[in-house]
Amino acid sequence: MNKRLWLVVFSLLLVVSTAQAQLDKVFGSIFDRVLGQDLQLIGEHGTHFREAAAQANQVLTPGLNALIASNVSSFPLTSTIAGATYDLSSGRPVKITESLGPIFAETASTLGKSKLNVGFEYTHLSLEKFRGLRTQDLRFTFNHLDLKKDGQPLGDEVVELDVMDVNLDLDANANIFAFFATFGVTNNLDIGVAIPVITTSLSGEATATLRGPFAGVLHTFKGGTTNSPNLVDRIPYDESGSGIGDIAVRVKYNFIRGSGMNWAALLDVRLPTGDEADFLGTGKTSTRLSLIATQKIAQFTPHFNIGYDRRSASLDSDELEFALGFDQKMAEGVTFAVDFLGEVDINSDEAITFFPQETVTIVDKTNAPVVTQRTERLTNILKRDNDNIFNASFGLRVAASEKLLLLGNVVAPLNDGGLRSNLVPTFGATVSF
Repeated sequence: MNKRLWLVVFSLLLVVSTAQAQLDKVFGSIFDRVLGQDLQLIGEHGTHFREAAAQANQVLTPGLNALIASNVSSFPLTSTIAGATYDLSSGRPVKITESLGPIFAETASTLGKSKLNVGFEYTHLSLEKFRGLRTQDLRFTFNHLDLKKDGQPLGDEVVELDVMDVNLDLDANANIFAFFATFGVTNNLDIGVAIPVITTSLSGEATATLRGPFAGVLHTFKGGTTNSPNLVDRIPYDESGSGIGDIAVRVKYNFIRGSGMNWAALLDVRLPTGDEADFLGTGKTSTRLSLIATQKIAQFTPHFNIGYDRRSASLDSDELEFALGFDQKMAEGVTFAVDFLGEVDINSDEAITFFPQETVTIVDKTNAPVVTQRTERLTNILKRDNDNIFNASFGLRVAASEKLLLLGNVVAPLNDGGLRSNLVPTFGATVSF
């Protein structure tokens, strides 16, 4: 690899500092408090939700953590473009009138031998919805300990009639600054590296509410008494962490080029360099291999990408990914790019789930011989065996000079799968040498 590329990479690594907060402890801490530490002891009943706390730490907390980490670590990279091209045959530089390329889709073109492209891009993720439900509205319900250990339905003991609702009021955000460099090893082969510097944050005010006929009689939060029970516990939280995310190493080979359809293959490897505890990475390597096809038709260039993303982290399914769109020259040095982007989950057994079962049945016999039965849904989040994601991408590339390209892009969701932002803005700049 050219020594200029190594110099860029090492310089970026040296200037980046990290701040660790261990965001993966936030949800577990909330559940431990409301299901154990903050429950007022009325006899032995203050400990009867601790089994639910243990279950939350085994299944629920890892699911929430994986959900955020996989979204942040799999940030998309913009395509590498050589920059504006000039024709010198007339004795003076004349800019070639063609498109400047796509943004979140790849082009089959390579930089050219010994050419270097460096730049940065900034992307903001405001993770506002999961499966169509606002993250501020995520709710989890925990049932009382089954005292007789005889399984459902609960209610053999009157204390089993009470449940606890926990609303997270979650606000999750990530700011991703990706610094990248790509070098043309040959006219057909590019190799590059992208180093993301990420800041993630979680904030909100979790609210736990005791609910049931004996809430306040046998169960209350700290500060409450039998005569004046405290049925609501509020826990504000605001944590952030920053550092280097999962570094991407990319290799692109243009194996068919000419006046017709151009074809290339791209290998994108995400190394587990990001701190998993702060959602800067998944802790596992992921590998994506893509096939790229592009064709120039005057100033209009349609393109198609399809690839397989092998993800090694738990609760993070392998994906079939594609991009279909075009880039069109709008004016001299200005290109408009449109893409339909898709990520289709392959492994249904890696789908995010939060509880072993969706509901719990509770039978109330306190007014016998009249017996009533109720079914409690343990979460308001829809259960799915996949979180397929489909997006629309719209952006502009502008050639500010012969060597400098600027870009702006926005991605909008087309379905409600997965953890999503309403809009994802990206801005960036690249310089070619």
